[in-house]
Amino acid sequence: MEKEQDSYNSNVLVDALIQYKPKLLKIADGILHSHAQSEDIFHDAVVKACSMRPDCIHCPVGYACRMVYNLAVDAARKKTHERLSMRPIDGIESIPAPCVSALDCLVSTETLREVLNSLKNLPQRTHDAFVRHRIDGVPQKDIAEELGVSRTLVNFMIKDAHRACQHILNAA
Repeated sequence: MEKEQDSYNSNVLVDALIQYKPKLLKIADGILHSHAQSEDIFHDAVVKACSMRPDCIHCPVGYACRMVYNLAVDAARKKTHERLSMRPIDGIESIPAPCVSALDCLVSTETLREVLNSLKNLPQRTHDAFVRHRIDGVPQKDIAEELGVSRTLVNFMIKDAHRACQHILNAA
């Protein structure tokens, strides 16, 4: 019974992992190029080794090396996949948001039509200042120079147009 308990408590794979830790970290670091990630991989390997039956492993050192190598390759692949899939998409702001239903599309279209009509009811100079600034992205100081008015006046014109749009949106 005592011999059986000794074999249960000693795990040759865990022993190999601990004994060859610097070499195993070097293997993982060669793939991941990060000491912190290599340490994580090593700890994952130890945890995995604790749950394995050591009696079926003939070469614990080779098995430990392969185990750490495979875990590091998996982590590198995951990191690459995340980096590629999380990359910003050029022009994302120009992609229209999908409407949930045809009714939502109609309501959105009608609301936009009402906002555009409210802008047409504004004085031409206010309309132009709002569109140039909010749609075209022209700075207010440039608009002021083009119109020959103060920056403060341009700011008030844009605020007035914004309030007109907001009024229509709140009524919708």
